[in-house]
Amino acid sequence: MTKLSVKQKKTIYRRAWLAVAVILLSVIQNTDGWFPQVFGVRALLLIPAVTAISVFERDVAGIFYGLLAGSLWDVFAHGNNFNAMFLAVIGFACGTLINLIMRNNFITHLLLTGIASLIYCVGYWLWHYVIINTDMAFAMLFRYYIPGAVYTAVFSPFLFFLVKYIEDKFKTEQYFDE
Repeated sequence: MTKLSVKQKKTIYRRAWLAVAVILLSVIQNTDGWFPQVFGVRALLLIPAVTAISVFERDVAGIFYGLLAGSLWDVFAHGNNFNAMFLAVIGFACGTLINLIMRNNFITHLLLTGIASLIYCVGYWLWHYVIINTDMAFAMLFRYYIPGAVYTAVFSPFLFFLVKYIEDKFKTEQYFDE
């Protein structure tokens, strides 16, 4: 039996703690009464969690954490795999942007989370209200979905620093530019 090196152990611990964080955030987000709603608007905590994990762990890990978070969201919300696919794409896109174009910092995470939240909320609104021609579709957009994207972005700093703490706690010499 081969022994794991210290670096491999830290990587396993780091990724396990990130998976536990995603599971806990999924339970908090999807259980009624566990997280405050403001005027009926819910924060989508898994979107900033996946973007935060993706900017630290990069693209491939971002895909798998996005799949985990989205699959849990689909199980709770009966969402025909839309959330799993969306969060996997977001995880890959954020990780790839950090690899190729952007730098990993707080402002970048806020920007990526804001864009991802807005895309999710507007896409959900289009699919569930506009395509089926629901009355008051624009009222729903400005009453629930745009405020939901903003409410999600408000909790983005907490999740960024939570993931940063986990990353720093189990740091390996993986990235030289940070």
